[in-house]
Amino acid sequence: MRATIEYDGTSFHGSQLQPGVRTVQREVEDGLSKLFDRRTRIDLAGRTDAGVHATAQEIAFGAPRRWDPDELARALGAVLADDIGTRRVRETAADFHPRFDAEARRYRYVIAEGRRGRPFLRDYCWNPRWPLDADVLARLAATIPGERSFARFARAGQPGRGTRCRVWSATWHLDHPPFASFEIVADRFLHHMVRYLVGTSVEIAAGRRPFEDVERLLAGEEGSRAVFPAPPGGLYLMGVRYAGEWNADLGLPWLPAVVGR
Repeated sequence: MRATIEYDGTSFHGSQLQPGVRTVQREVEDGLSKLFDRRTRIDLAGRTDAGVHATAQEIAFGAPRRWDPDELARALGAVLADDIGTRRVRETAADFHPRFDAEARRYRYVIAEGRRGRPFLRDYCWNPRWPLDADVLARLAATIPGERSFARFARAGQPGRGTRCRVWSATWHLDHPPFASFEIVADRFLHHMVRYLVGTSVEIAAGRRPFEDVERLLAGEEGSRAVFPAPPGGLYLMGVRYAGEWNADLGLPWLPAVVGR
């Protein structure tokens, strides 16, 4: 079977299994193992780091035949901790793999301008403390789409797969002040890639470094480097695309309530 799950990444040491720490994979595997009365492993569509959230992570696992997808979704939701949710469960082909069958992934990074509410939002968005030029953000986003090496915007590549990624779209959404968000869709992402893109964009839009720096970084010029990644709490895995369809609608569950106050 396959399932679409969501989680608040604040108290997790990332999505993938690691010894001795709490991870999304460990929590879900423990929940499924309890329900199935046998040790169960899952595959994930992609890795999220410590503190990063997901509204539409895709997983796959083997399940006993007696389990109906809707029944399993309700049961899994009952045994998982409050910071993980099950959006839906469905049957799938035996050879389906959520990572290798994915055509694209969609991330969104949220920032908040202004000082009000900073203590309450720090785990869910970034308040960079500097005024940002909206026109510069839009120009920066327009330079990103294309297929190229994103090595200058990553902590590391993936052995055997290199550093090339195909970015289909990159857009800053500025229509919900004081919140702004950066949405990006690509076939794959390198380690910390989105966070480095956001950190660099914010620096440039705040006038702390020249616009030409992003062009040098995208060209892979020697000596150019992104200074720091944006904090993890503002980043959300928003969807994975399979056979032309996204596994979930785009949306942040907490943002409308905050903006609507």
